[in-house]
Amino acid sequence: MSHELKGLYKLGGAAFVVSGLLFLLRAVLDLMAGAPPSSGVEILAWIASNSLILGLDSEILFFAAMFLVPAVIALYQSLACTDRVKAAIGCGIIAVAIPVLVVLLIVHGRLVYPVYGIRASTPDLAALVVAVFYGGLHAVSLLLGIATVVLSLAMKGGAYGKPTVYLGFATAVFDVVGAYPYAIGPILTLVTQGFFAAWFFAVGSQLYRMPERTAAA
Repeated sequence: MSHELKGLYKLGGAAFVVSGLLFLLRAVLDLMAGAPPSSGVEILAWIASNSLILGLDSEILFFAAMFLVPAVIALYQSLACTDRVKAAIGCGIIAVAIPVLVVLLIVHGRLVYPVYGIRASTPDLAALVVAVFYGGLHAVSLLLGIATVVLSLAMKGGAYGKPTVYLGFATAVFDVVGAYPYAIGPILTLVTQGFFAAWFFAVGSQLYRMPERTAAA
């Protein structure tokens, strides 16, 4: 294994772990802030009382998405030799989800970060921003659920081990369930994010140690 490839695996593995922890931290912040209300006037009051949490939420989610870039590249490289098709599909879906998430964060930032002094300060505009953001997160969660299933299937023939594969299948189910936070409630939503972070940690740990395992083999 080349020195460059070893570095990629270590970088990607560490990035997976950091991204998972950031996604989990963001889920905890969401639990602290509570679900957004259903009317524009109440949303403005919710924003005012949770402005610090919402600001941190936006920043943390941005870095979680950015850490996914090297993570996905390294994951594809590790799986391409065993199942190139599934690796390309699964990593490609995550690659699609990353820019979608970044665009959603640009929208979400208008709740707390003014641009030229302008932000979502009217009830109708605040309601639109919240609806677009959380509706977009619904789509991202479904995309990640599909990607997790495909990647777990690809891992069955690789060096990731059965526990990581089975955790991936369970995580995919929770990703789909977690796409409906308004239906399952805040506690179960946090549980789904816990599985999501645990799978990222498991994959990242295996990826980080892959050069040593390959050399030992």
